[in-house]
This record gives sequence, C-alpha cells and structure tokens, in this order.
Amino acid sequence: MPPLTLYNSNLSVPCRLVRIVAGVVGVDLKIVNVVPRVDLRTPEWLKKNPQHTVPVVDDNGLWLNESRAISMYLISKYAKDDSLYPKDVNKRVLVDQRLFFDQDLFGRLAKIFHPQLFGKSFDPSDVEKVNDSFESLSRMLEDKQWLAGENITLADYAVATSLVAVEKTPKAAGVDHLKHANIKQWLSRFEDRYPQILEHRKGVREALEQRLQSMK
Repeated sequence: MPPLTLYNSNLSVPCRLVRIVAGVVGVDLKIVNVVPRVDLRTPEWLKKNPQHTVPVVDDNGLWLNESRAISMYLISKYAKDDSLYPKDVNKRVLVDQRLFFDQDLFGRLAKIFHPQLFGKSFDPSDVEKVNDSFESLSRMLEDKQWLAGENITLADYAVATSLVAVEKTPKAAGVDHLKHANIKQWLSRFEDRYPQILEHRKGVREALEQRLQSMK
C-alpha cells in the first residue's frame, strides 16, 4: 500500500496527533511540510480543504482534514481491532464525549499560545478558562486509569497530545496541568505506554523556539 500523504506543520499539535495515531495503527505517512497561511490558501488548495488548516491527509485521492476526524478514519480503516475507537455504540460514545471535550480544551489553550505567534499578548481571562478545563479533566479521571473506559483509547491519545500545547504557552501564563494529581498520574501512565509523546513534546518546543527567533 502506498503511503498516505500528510501535509504537516511541525508547530502544529493536531498534526502530531495524526502522526501518533498513524504510527500506532501501522500506517506509513509521507510527510510534506507546509506553511498553512501561505501554501494552503491557493484556489486549488481551498477546494481540497476550505478551512485552509493543517493537518491535511491525502489517502489516494480522499482528502481529509480535522485531526480527530482523521484519527477516527485511520483507526476505523487500518487498525487491527477496534480497541482505540470501539464499534460498540455504548463504548464509542464515551470516547466521542472526551474527543469533544478535547477539541474545546485545545481551543482554550490556543487562545493563550496563538497570540504570541503574531507578537501579541494573551487575555488573562483565557487562562482561567484553561484552568477550568484542567479541573474538569481531573474530575473525569477520578478513580479511573483511562479517560473512556477500562482501556486506553483515542481519547487518551488526543487529550495527551493536546496537552503538548502547554509547551507553546508563554511562561507568564503560568499554565500548569501537572498540579492536578489525577492528570499527572494519568499522563505518567500514558507516557509509559507511549514514550514517543516525549519526542513530540520536544519537537513542538523546538519548532516554537525557531518561530519566536524568526520574529526577532
């Protein structure tokens, strides 16, 4: 099977999720690095991806965007079993709930890190919203090993990857998810299961440093 093509930005945390899930299910990716605000705004690209965002995946002419949707697709089509994204509706809905939470969590984090990428300041009120999400996440993990059931699922991969975005938040924001014992313990379990997340965290940090240096 020819590799799928991932149009990628090393600074993008959602791109990291697609790369992680592809690796877990055994899908080869041809990675093409792009500058979303430049490369994906041509008329040709806007037909393929009206949102002009990354990640974008081309699976033999099937064009996909939105990292969580791509991840669901990769698991549903290529995984050897359905443990990461169950076919049983009663189990899958728990994963879906956490994925919707994850989308909101990442959006809140983005409101803190996104301004600095354009030389602007974040709104302190947005830090309160992130802290509220961390408190919600901690409650979700109360007396639980994993986020959506008794086994690790896509929900765990998605939320753990979104937390990589903390690397992109300004130090002045004081964002700290690890002060919550439930989150810290769960993340430690996840890192034991998937230690490669540490390399993705490092990669995002290095990409951010390069971006900030280029702005000086």
